[in-house]
Parts: sequence; C-alpha cells; structure tokens
Amino acid sequence: MTVSEDRRSCFCLGTKRHCYDFARSGYLNLNPPTGGAGDLRDAIRARTCFLEAGYYQPLAERLEEILERIPSDRVMDAGCGEGYYTNRFAKDRTVIGVDLSKNGIEAGAKSAAAKATNASFVVASLFALPIQDESLDVVVNIFAPCAESEFCRVLKPRGHVLLVAAGEQHLFGLKEQLYENPYRNSGRADLPKDMICVEKTKLSYPVTVRGQEHIQALFSMTPYYWRTSPADRAKLA
Repeated sequence: MTVSEDRRSCFCLGTKRHCYDFARSGYLNLNPPTGGAGDLRDAIRARTCFLEAGYYQPLAERLEEILERIPSDRVMDAGCGEGYYTNRFAKDRTVIGVDLSKNGIEAGAKSAAAKATNASFVVASLFALPIQDESLDVVVNIFAPCAESEFCRVLKPRGHVLLVAAGEQHLFGLKEQLYENPYRNSGRADLPKDMICVEKTKLSYPVTVRGQEHIQALFSMTPYYWRTSPADRAKLA
C-alpha cells in the first residue's frame, strides 16, 4: 500500500487500486464487511480503565526490557486491543497495532495522538494480516490468538515472536471470589509448533485491586464476564 499525498487515504499497489480512508482518529479499517467485530466498546473501556491504573505495568516493563535486547525497529502488536502496550512500545520504534475490534483500534489511535507515540493502528484479522512479507522484526502477542503461519510470513528471517500466556495462578483470586470451586489455568493450546523457542521467562507478582470501579473493570475485561451467573456476579459487589 501507499499513502496519498494528503495522508488521508491508502491505495493498493495492484491493478484494482483499492482505496481505504483513514478514520478521523487516524486508524485504517481493513477488515472485510463479513469479518468479525472483536471486543465491544464496554469491554474496551473496562480494559482501558484497569490497565491505565497500572496493575499490569510490571508486565509492560518486562516486555520493554526484552524488546531492548533484540532487533525491534519494526514491531507488530498482534491483538492489541485498546493499544496500552502498543503505545508504550512505540516511544522509540515503529509499532503497528492490529486487532479485530474497531472500538479497540479507535481507542488506541486516539491514545497515540494524545501521547504523540510512533504507533499506527489497523482493524484486521490476525489470520489475514494486511502486512508485507518479511517486513517485521518482532510480533508481540499478549493474551491474543497465536496465528503462527501469518506471524512467520510477516517476520523477517531471524525475527521473533514475543508471546505472553496466562500463568497457572493468573486471576485466581478473582475466581476464588466468584466460584465455589475455582480452577487454575491450563497452558496455551496454540503455542507455536514450527518455531524455535529461544527464551522462556516467568513473571509473577501480587496485585490488590481496590474499589468497585477497578474490580468491575477487571471482571468485565475477562472471559469470565460471559460465563458467570448473575448470582455469582453479585458477589463482587
């Protein structure tokens, strides 16, 4: 793709010359009309509220440390949601955030403009990335589906995938409050199969969530929000 002179549109370089306009907040929507919708606006607001309060800052800092140790001039945040990590990573490098949620991408683009980061945002599926072959140094994949074949396609030779999975105890305290028989997390079922694992690290730290706003925000941004009965939901109050 190439950007128009007025920087309001992008054009495909093929013979059909498809044109895509930037939204007012600065992102591109490259998801086909028949594609999914991703996270709803309320879920995005909940994540923004919780993450901006700093509860996951140690995770963001650990990821930034790793990016500093490997070639990472061109990075994609795959499944970026509201762009919390994307905009942190984009202070000193070029980062593109990709997510199926238009609501999330819009929030990320607005945050990038407010914080003047070097991030750009695109609505698209991780399994059909609108990104050139072998053009990225790193794909960051935080609690999002791992589209291994697409990640391999867009990465440069010797590129890296930085994948974050929930630990066994992740959010166990929340589940203890909700359920009579809480269960621990199992490992990710979609770990890369055709890539070489060069490093594996564990991050563990306690979090105390205070106040109804943050408690409800945490609950609303998890899959448990859709799986919990009204009676169990009421326990959080």
